[in-house]
Amino acid sequence: MRDYLRPFSVGKDIKRTLFHIMFDVLALLCSFVTAIVLYGKTNSIGSFDGLLVIGVSVLAAIYVLVLSKFYRIIVRYITGRAVIPASVAMLISSLIAYFLSVILDTGILFAEIFAYALFGFMSILGFRYIYRDLSIRKSVKDEIRVVIFGAGEAGRQFLNSLNSATKYSAVAFVDDDLELQGHSVGGVKVFDPKSMVWLVQQFNVDVVALVIPSISPVRRREILNNLESLDAEIRVVPGLVDLMSKSVETSDAKPISVYDILGRVPVSPRPDLISRAVKGKVVMVTGAGGSIGSEICRQIVRNQPLMLILFDLSEYSLYSIDQELDRYCSETNSKINIIPILGSVLDRLKVLSILKQFKVHTLFHAAAYKHVPLVEQNIVEGVKNNVFGTRAVVEASVEAGVRIVTVISTDKAVRPTNIMGASKRMAEFVCSSLVGDHQTKISMVRFGNVLGSSGSVVPHFEKQILRGGSVTVTHPEVTRYFMTVKEAAQLVMQASSMALGGEVYLLDMGDPVKIVDLAISMIKLHGKTPFIVDVSNAPCPAEHVPIVFTGLRQGEKIYEELLVNNDAKTTQHPLIMSAVEVGPDRVTITKYLKLLEKACSDNNVEDIKEILTISGTGLNHDGNIIDYSLRKKI
Repeated sequence: MRDYLRPFSVGKDIKRTLFHIMFDVLALLCSFVTAIVLYGKTNSIGSFDGLLVIGVSVLAAIYVLVLSKFYRIIVRYITGRAVIPASVAMLISSLIAYFLSVILDTGILFAEIFAYALFGFMSILGFRYIYRDLSIRKSVKDEIRVVIFGAGEAGRQFLNSLNSATKYSAVAFVDDDLELQGHSVGGVKVFDPKSMVWLVQQFNVDVVALVIPSISPVRRREILNNLESLDAEIRVVPGLVDLMSKSVETSDAKPISVYDILGRVPVSPRPDLISRAVKGKVVMVTGAGGSIGSEICRQIVRNQPLMLILFDLSEYSLYSIDQELDRYCSETNSKINIIPILGSVLDRLKVLSILKQFKVHTLFHAAAYKHVPLVEQNIVEGVKNNVFGTRAVVEASVEAGVRIVTVISTDKAVRPTNIMGASKRMAEFVCSSLVGDHQTKISMVRFGNVLGSSGSVVPHFEKQILRGGSVTVTHPEVTRYFMTVKEAAQLVMQASSMALGGEVYLLDMGDPVKIVDLAISMIKLHGKTPFIVDVSNAPCPAEHVPIVFTGLRQGEKIYEELLVNNDAKTTQHPLIMSAVEVGPDRVTITKYLKLLEKACSDNNVEDIKEILTISGTGLNHDGNIIDYSLRKKI
């Protein structure tokens, strides 16, 4: 008996389930009676056979609903998926009613049964949808009104998620598709994108959700440009790849990011280039826990190296990337031997020992101090790490017979105005001087700002906007190039595969972006209004976000460059250019390194600055430098 009744055990709340069943029984009985009264002979209700047909049909519908777990649905969260079990239940119920009516000769007409099926379907679902809308509206005090940009499948899923939430209300769809415009999707009307301003004003819209996961970055940027002027917050659902494995939920709509604002179109990596230097090889990454180094490590493990050696001075950073890669290998059943090693790139003997012991084939040197203000205040350590750390690694690589060495450089090495840039330019000279008659192919890869790296301006702006108060920009004309850390890492790996020795590879960073324009866009797309504070010190209006110019930091440039001379050549990859820049010869560089080494040993920052200036780096530093470790100003 228990097994027979098991289908009716439809939930923990038996009282609620029984109430819904009794309600549906009553609704279906009323639907059948109404259909007969309106479309047929009322005397068929009074006969025993007629009542039998009605009773069996109604019970059949209820049983189908129970079997389909219809009563497990919480009414306030009901969605369009409830249509399927309701339709199946009424179809089976009406078929049973028809065949019983024919067998028993009750006189109930087909039109009456069809009307019963229609009334019953509307009763079962109609009352539930009405109750859901009323309960949601009753519980909402500060309702957030949303316009959904994109009426495709993802947009419809997002609408269902909004309907299940208590604090959101979808007021309209917006879509480019002319066939959808003017129609309703899920009970919400679809408008032309040109109606966006009117919609925001008419419905007092709080949020515009861009739910077009398959859209190109360029088109997304065009849409966001048009939405910037709206008095509403813009949120973006991630790309199609991120949503393949799950339905779209309200939590998927994230605040606007710089990736959306810039609209950069990433070029897919060439599998032959990205894997050539690492697949089946022993690979080592210095600075493995840093922003660039860690992403290079992630890309390396995706291309099946034989072994990956993680080398970093920071215990925490090394532990973090080691744990992350270990999880990845476990989840993907990758048989990659990952070895984390703590150490400094200045320890030449240790680096040499590691390279020889593990027979390293490919090395990526990403260990460097890169933050301009920090190096300005810690000159000796910055120069030692960036210049002599690079020399130790590259010399050890040549001695150990490493086949490929790729050194990560920076656009700040070109005509530098700060010690960090000059130290990286000197490191490039060191690499060039070590190119020679040996099997090690030494190359450098130079690029600009990386989105998502530590110290990036983007998360800094994000925090300032969310925290309230002002957004700070150093100078109204400051312009920078941007690239995602993932794309930069992939391009570095592809450049290493093309190296013959001595090249400086330049990554195509796209179009430069004014930092103040980036700040303005980010503020607008957070639903706020930017206000540039000028020298007149005009008061910032209420509800506005002030943008304050703080002045260029020590050693900061307004424009960054990638080329020393305009002689870059194309390569096998459309975003990688190659240049051979002539620096001082080996004898000259050795002389300057000895002088620089002595200056660092003596903690003489005055001599360090002079040596970097006269050695050909192009350093043009006309400001004061404070090295906090010396408390000495020059």
